[in-house]
Amino acid sequence: MGLFRKKKPVPAFTREQALACTPVRNNVVSWKRLDSGGIQVEYVLLLKPFFASILARFNPAPAALPTRKLQLDDFGSQVWEMLDGTRTTADLIKEFAASHALSAQEAEQSITLFLRELGKRGLIGLR
Repeated sequence: MGLFRKKKPVPAFTREQALACTPVRNNVVSWKRLDSGGIQVEYVLLLKPFFASILARFNPAPAALPTRKLQLDDFGSQVWEMLDGTRTTADLIKEFAASHALSAQEAEQSITLFLRELGKRGLIGLR
């Protein structure tokens, strides 16, 4: 019965491993600082093959891949600028907590959730 095989679970990071990772920006993502003080990130939206085939059927001319723009607030912009490829997640949490007078637990929760969302969109990777 090859059709109904159970997928092997993906091993999850431990907390210590996750804090030791270094988040890095994706090279194909473009970003700019806005006059309002935030940062706008522009990235290519990756389509699943099914949706890409539908797009190709209804738009026969080869079109550019769809892009999305994400505007970060002041906190998100600060974290985005700290993603220089040298700081670990733990370093980001310490710096963010110190600059905003937050507890380590609050900062850890905020930063890890923000990095997870950026990772889902393909804007960052972990080293």
